Amino acid sequence: MTNKQSTMHPLKGYQDQHLISAQQLSERLGESGLRVIDVTTHLKALPSGDFSGVSGRGDYETGHIPGATYLDLQNDLSDNTSSFRFTVPSVAQFGAAMQLAGISESDMVVVYAANHPMWACRVWWLFKVFGHQRVLVLDGGLPAWQAQGLAVSTAIESVPTTSYTARFRAGRVIDGARLASQLPDPKLCLLNALSKQQFDGKGPHYGRPGHIQGSVSTPYSRFLNDRFCFHEAAALQLIFEEAGVTPDKTVATYCGGGIAAAIPIFALALLGRSENIMLYDHSLSEWAARDEWPMTITTEPNAGA
Repeated sequence: MTNKQSTMHPLKGYQDQHLISAQQLSERLGESGLRVIDVTTHLKALPSGDFSGVSGRGDYETGHIPGATYLDLQNDLSDNTSSFRFTVPSVAQFGAAMQLAGISESDMVVVYAANHPMWACRVWWLFKVFGHQRVLVLDGGLPAWQAQGLAVSTAIESVPTTSYTARFRAGRVIDGARLASQLPDPKLCLLNALSKQQFDGKGPHYGRPGHIQGSVSTPYSRFLNDRFCFHEAAALQLIFEEAGVTPDKTVATYCGGGIAAAIPIFALALLGRSENIMLYDHSLSEWAARDEWPMTITTEPNAGA
């Protein structure tokens, strides 16, 4: 711990409230009220340089955790009337998706992906946006499950339709217009979850290179080890301390389209912080298209501190 103001609560082991290991999940399979959800999604590069979301249903059908249900992030859990992919759905759409997936408001939901944890973290965040209290991410996803030698299934089980009432928590989401109107704000710490290369304006971009002026680089990859499991709390806390995140500041995260930006939010939850934290849903897909909203390719080490 540094002598700076502590970023989060003391390290008390908040991980168990948000994260579950493959071994722990294997011991709980079959419990009443436990729902396991596969949300595998892929990004496909387009000739324009942009990306499109591709369903991972085929991965699910090839092999999944026994009893798991598949939810399609783009089609089931995103507002497809929006011009931006992966937009937060309406309350009605989210609730309907839960009902069809057989999820009740009191269920313990475990979310995982077969490729990268950013998909599971995005869906974890969506559950929180719509007021679901009991939701965990499988640390390391399906690869961690398979590394333990645990069985996978190809069975597609039918689930009974449930009743589900979603409750939208607007304070967890920020849009571009509101963010632009608030900047610069010394009480707002804006975190960019893309690679440091992209932050500096040297990599693939979303119409304009670089980052939102005043934001700080916290690449999503820093929160994960080489097995796509989350680092221990002390390492996570150090990342946020270096970024200037303190308890008195509101935090907003962004990336290219609002997916990777869920990883630092999940990491903050692992440290016991969940209030005054927002995700910029359309992120640079929207911001870079608005020339009047400032971006820079100049690294600003003291921004947001």
